[in-house]
Amino acid sequence: MLETDQPVNYMESIYNKLAELIAAGETVAVATIIDVRGSVPREVGAKMIVHPLGQHVGTVGGGCGEADIIRAGLEVLQTGQPATVRVDLTEDISMQTLGVCGGIFDVFIEQVSPAGLPGLVPAAQRTEALRRSMLEREPAALVTLVEGPQPGRQAVIWLERPPLGELGLGALEPQVIADAREVLRARQHRLLLYRDGVLLMGGRTARGRDERPTGEPQIKLFVEVQRRAPELLIVGAGHIALPLAQLGALCDFSVSVLDDRPMYASKARFPSAQKVIAAPLRETVRALPLDHDSFVVLVTRGHSQDVECLLEVLDRPVAYIGMIGSQRRVNAVFELLAEEKGIDPVKFDRVHAPIGIDIAARTPAEIAVCIMAEIINVLRGGPAPSLSDRRRERDRARRERHASTAA
Repeated sequence: MLETDQPVNYMESIYNKLAELIAAGETVAVATIIDVRGSVPREVGAKMIVHPLGQHVGTVGGGCGEADIIRAGLEVLQTGQPATVRVDLTEDISMQTLGVCGGIFDVFIEQVSPAGLPGLVPAAQRTEALRRSMLEREPAALVTLVEGPQPGRQAVIWLERPPLGELGLGALEPQVIADAREVLRARQHRLLLYRDGVLLMGGRTARGRDERPTGEPQIKLFVEVQRRAPELLIVGAGHIALPLAQLGALCDFSVSVLDDRPMYASKARFPSAQKVIAAPLRETVRALPLDHDSFVVLVTRGHSQDVECLLEVLDRPVAYIGMIGSQRRVNAVFELLAEEKGIDPVKFDRVHAPIGIDIAARTPAEIAVCIMAEIINVLRGGPAPSLSDRRRERDRARRERHASTAA
């Protein structure tokens, strides 16, 4: 087995750098996108560290909007008071227009210093707790009071253990923590808006839903769900795996490649992969610690190996299972598994086979693009139809006919 060093994704790199700066005794501003409307350059949750000497880390979109954020960050460093900045990119389009987006996004900017405020959890302790949770794949979230009695107060929450830090909301705090845990379970960043102690419906989620409550909230909190880079497990190190591993790393996935042939499963072939594993396929897939952040692609050299590995992941709590194969072959395999293995055909509904989104792909690189597009579509909850949708619809219709006949 060959494994490379553990890389970090964008969010991990931000928190690693923040921990480094705090340990060095430096005070910085941290800017976080908490809300977006329309087309904007970065997503909710994107972060940037604004350094007083210009050594900024991360990005919230570049261009004039980011320049505004940097200026506001320097002001926050001077005053010590947090601020919310709205960047409006909806100006009329002309040849002189500097931006290419046409939306609006809100950015919360806070000062982070080694000393922190008396009586509150130090920033170093919060940062280390978040980093540790990401490393151990334990669901955690950073809850920040954006508007309310003491803006800028933060707490780290988990699903089971007590919060680290207090938000200073008095009797409302237990309800807020409970609501934030529901956001954590949903695994998407979200604003929580309260008026008269009641959670208002709406707010914008990372998936882009845009529902606005009437009236102004008295309390606004941002729940930033922390998670490690999603894992892309590619089973099979052949011609499709090569470009797929490159695309996965480019899209900020932690890529693992597995093959039982050492000449294929090598670091030289997959320099962008975090792990390259040369070992028996089925036994290794069975032993791997797959979870809700795991995306599994089965592209081995033979369909029998794909099926063996499919049986090892079909009941696992993974985010995505994709299997290569034509419509005809996939249909035959699923029917055979249902008959000979007694597998409930409903279980096959979660399998993306034929794999990918229909872009008329032909070459290995094009097929890798259509697979990666489907994975991102699943990760982001996108609307693009999959090649496997027709199979699912046909299979469901067949089951309904059988059920009505049996009745």
